[in-house]
This record gives sequence, C-alpha cells and structure tokens, in this order.
Amino acid sequence: MASETVRVFVVDEQSPTPDPIENVLVRVFNAAGDTFISQDYTDASGIADFTLDGDDPPNEYQIRLSKIGVAFDGSLGDDSKSPQLIEVYSPATASPSGTNDFTVQGQTFSRPVATDPRMCRASGFFRRSDGSPYANLDLIFTPRFKPAIVDGDSVMWGDIHTRTDEDGYLEIDLFRGGEYSVEVESLEDCPREVVVPDTSSENLVELLFPIVETVVFDPTSLTMSVGDAEDVVPTVTGSDQRVLEGTAAADVTYEIADPDIASVSVEDEKLVITGLAAGTTQLDVSRTDESIVVVPDTGITHTPLSITVS
Repeated sequence: MASETVRVFVVDEQSPTPDPIENVLVRVFNAAGDTFISQDYTDASGIADFTLDGDDPPNEYQIRLSKIGVAFDGSLGDDSKSPQLIEVYSPATASPSGTNDFTVQGQTFSRPVATDPRMCRASGFFRRSDGSPYANLDLIFTPRFKPAIVDGDSVMWGDIHTRTDEDGYLEIDLFRGGEYSVEVESLEDCPREVVVPDTSSENLVELLFPIVETVVFDPTSLTMSVGDAEDVVPTVTGSDQRVLEGTAAADVTYEIADPDIASVSVEDEKLVITGLAAGTTQLDVSRTDESIVVVPDTGITHTPLSITVS
C-alpha cells in the first residue's frame, strides 16, 4: 500500500466536448461512507486533487460532489444524494486506465423560459449562510403596476405566495415590464423592488439584488484643448437588465486616472470633462453602492473613456 495522487475531473454533459465545472466541492469518504477523509474544490479546469492510499487490488473510496445549481445523480447541490465509488490503485499503472484519474459528469442548470410571450420566467437558487440550500424560504410578490387588460384578460392585484423547494430553488412567471414588491423571508424590513425585463427568462436573484453591470460612454474618446469642456453621456445598466436613469451617480463613481490632465463633474444626465493640462488620461468607473456583495466580483464591464488634451 502506498500513497497515490488522485484526480477527479468534473465536467458538464455538453456534447461532443464537455466543459469543466469549477468550484464543485468534492468530498472523499471511506467505501462505507461513514468516515470523512478529505475534500477539495475543483479549479478552473474542473480538477480536484487528493492524496489517497492505493493498492493492488485497489482500495475503494466514496466521493460526494455538490454545487448549487448542478445535479449529480439527480440532486441539485446535495452531496448526500450523489455518492460514487472510485478504486485507487498502487501503482497507478495497475489500473485499467493506467492512472488514478476519474471523470464525473454533472448536469448544469439550464434556465427555464416562459411559454407565454407576455411573461418572463424568473428562477434562481437560495442558500443559507452555511452554504446549504435554503429550503422552504418564503417570498411574497405584490404587483405595483396599474390594473391592466392583457390579451382581453384582466390582470388582478393580490399577493403571490411562493416557497423554495428542497434544493433552495424557485421559479415564477411575472409580467414583462411589470413592477413588483417582494418580501423575502428574513429580509422583511427591506422589501425588494423588482422591475421585470422584456425577456423570456431571467435570474431571480439578480432581479431581487441588482448591481451595476455595464457602463457605455458616448462618445468613446475625447480629443480636446486645455480649458475645453466636453459632454459625455453614460449608459448605465444593471444586472437585472434595467437601464438606470441619467448618470446613476448614487450607484457608480466616475474618476479621472490623472486629475492633473482633466477633471470630471457629474450632472443629472451627463458628465462634463474639462481639459486642464496637455497629456493623455482616461475616465474610469466603479461601483459606489457596495450594499450587495458579489463573489466573484468581476467589476463593471466597460471600456474606459480615453482623453487626449493638447
């Protein structure tokens, strides 16, 4: 018996070339599943590494995999439902494959779409603070739009009571363009205001907790003289696909990389760039509102505005 390097490759079911699945928790137990041995998260290549004792004939181990939104053997994020046995050889060349490498497929979540063209199907997963699925989480949706007649049918007011399933998953159809107030269990003191996008599907979590996602500057570059002032109009879009009003100054901060070359002032509908000294610099943007933390945080998608002052 000797220690061997064991690699678990986790991929999706895409055909013909599966993609790796990152951040899957892989836990290793003895064959009976009653003794925990080790754990690791898959990297960007979908690989989790372990050092385990092997033999010939092989030692058996049980592995359990979990990631919210990924199903292993029919479960979504619950590793207690996904045990699989692996055989670890020493030397590794004694195994049928010549290695102690194992590939496991996971079924990734495909966001469902509404069948009614007037509706958007919002869906998403919720977790507890320990990372486990938040089953039986209550969400109450209250329409805030005016009474409407849609395709001859009356759209009545009234609360819509919903609850997540055992996987912490919830989906609901909402009228496109409709505004709803949502009371989320444990967040009763701060109801969420939702504006439904004109799409067939959307991430419910991003509707409830939107952040600034993209900023586009018009024009995309400036060439100006010292003392000149030029207008720039930003288009700020949230992760809920809503275009925010004006410069969205409460949500984003605009900053000149070299404030000796140019300055920026923020007005309601536009930015004003003033040339101060000859040189080149750029206008950048970052989130001001940090009340919602996103992991991983990729920042705002944008191309900085290039500024040349002569």
